[in-house]
Amino acid sequence: MQDFSYTEASVIRKPIFESPSDDIGYWEANPDVATCMLSASQHFVHYGQHEGRMQATNQNAIADIREKKLARIEFRQSPTTPRTYGQPANYMTDAIKRDFHIPSFPPISAHNYGDKISNLQKQHPEWMFLDVGAGLRDSVTSQMVNVDVFPSLSTDVVCIGENLPFADAQFDFVLCAATLEHTKRPWEVAAEICRVLKPGGIVRIDYPFLQPVHGYPSHYFNATPEGNISLFEKWCDIQFCSVEEHFHPVHALRWMMEEWKNGLPETVKTQFGALRVDDFLSSSIPQMIQQPFCKDLNSETLKVICAGSTLEGIKKKEEQFYGSSREEHLAQSALAAQRDLEIIRASTSWKLTAPLRAAFRLFRKKS
Repeated sequence: MQDFSYTEASVIRKPIFESPSDDIGYWEANPDVATCMLSASQHFVHYGQHEGRMQATNQNAIADIREKKLARIEFRQSPTTPRTYGQPANYMTDAIKRDFHIPSFPPISAHNYGDKISNLQKQHPEWMFLDVGAGLRDSVTSQMVNVDVFPSLSTDVVCIGENLPFADAQFDFVLCAATLEHTKRPWEVAAEICRVLKPGGIVRIDYPFLQPVHGYPSHYFNATPEGNISLFEKWCDIQFCSVEEHFHPVHALRWMMEEWKNGLPETVKTQFGALRVDDFLSSSIPQMIQQPFCKDLNSETLKVICAGSTLEGIKKKEEQFYGSSREEHLAQSALAAQRDLEIIRASTSWKLTAPLRAAFRLFRKKS
């Protein structure tokens, strides 16, 4: 009998440098900056605290939880390299890294799960969750399978979203938060997400729209709310596609203004600030969202200038085709055309017009 109990372990925390092991934990959590020629505490003071860098802990507990959840999942292919106890399953190859421009140590985002996702896991211990493009999470659970292109401390499966190694219909809930813009072919990632989702399962997509370029490791396609819907409506009945608070236009505008100001020479920044944008930048986003100029913005304007959109849908129960390669699509189209032709040939009108078609073929031969 499967164990559906909920288990959670802390992965990372804000760094405290009290011993050499604390330094090691910082570099393990942030391997992309491990060769910066600074001490761990120096890097954190000068760069890490502004980048949201965290520190590793509880690796044995993480390994035990990883084994527990991967045992509940069926895979459709074997890992590229053999997997040892507690380690992530690796499906990455050198060819994939070249094709998708994945560096050895790509920058990894580190964000917490919101209350909605955390509570869902506790409320439904029998569900299996998938986080596509998880980055470095501050905690791991026995239900959430974390996928990314780089093996961070919380990563369970290393692969690209365009080719998820899971068998069909494995997950009750698939999350993909601020990741599709970093995928080379998001339409293929969407097809893969829906393929591994169970019929009746839930997909939740956070897809940025008005955001500056930010690479983890690359940045390809932003999407409007309609673009977000278009990727999933073939396989899912869309329940809503709304502009959540974390995608309010205030995020987009502030980010863009900050990028603009930070890209100016020091002698020009003061002049730029004199245009009254510093008042905007110096206020915190939570404070601004409570102001009338944010709270009373009409819903249509929200969609026009939002920082992104959140999609949620229910997978359709009827069988669907999930092939992502050109060859698979051509084969599927050929089969569909053959079926259509058989239906036409069986129809009364086809039989009645047979003499006319024969006469036309004879005419063509003579001419």
